[in-house]
Amino acid sequence: MHLRASLLGFAALCGTVLSAQTPASPVTMNKEAHYERLTYLRHMRVFEVSVPPGDATADHVHAHDTVSVALVAATTRSRRVGEPWTAPRQRGAGTAEATMYTGAPVTHRMENAGTAPLRMFVIENLRDQGWRSPAPLSAPGTVLRQEVRSFAVYDVRLSASTPMTAHLHENPSFVLLMEGAVRVQGGGGESEFRIAEPGRWFPSSGADQPHTLTVAGTGTAHLICIEAR
Repeated sequence: MHLRASLLGFAALCGTVLSAQTPASPVTMNKEAHYERLTYLRHMRVFEVSVPPGDATADHVHAHDTVSVALVAATTRSRRVGEPWTAPRQRGAGTAEATMYTGAPVTHRMENAGTAPLRMFVIENLRDQGWRSPAPLSAPGTVLRQEVRSFAVYDVRLSASTPMTAHLHENPSFVLLMEGAVRVQGGGGESEFRIAEPGRWFPSSGADQPHTLTVAGTGTAHLICIEAR
């Protein structure tokens, strides 16, 4: 009887050790606790990522091209499954990075190696192929910052000399306020609304949702617009 109890206890202990040593299965961005899905329009999904200092995401899979935008300055490092951690690197507020994951998926985790909370937006293009590349926008205060197969990233800067701009995107887009305040007027008689806090955002589904941006007051405004092609 004592032998049986000892064997059962040893088996339970082994099971506990094995369970602790077995890494958790990777999850999708939809199920990663630090990722909050904000919107899903056509082939574009947008997530907000929040990671406290010293904390890290779980191992999660990126299977489609993304653009990530840092809302505030951050220091991060990452680790792909089976590889060591990368060296910490700094990202300035407003930096936008495109990563081509479609056809070459990656599973990794990301750690906030800094002393301030990490707040970042991740825009995902769910197309597997057939990305569309219309002519870049030509609009006041709007400059094409980066262009890859699946995204176009624009800087929008408004001021007293350029107080207003109008955008008509063929593809879905995500507009993120970095500083200042703007009034937003949609097409088709949609009600005007105001965004006045860094990190506020709005989406557009494409050509059926043009939008006009007007600087609020006498100051300046900076926005980042990402089009998922």
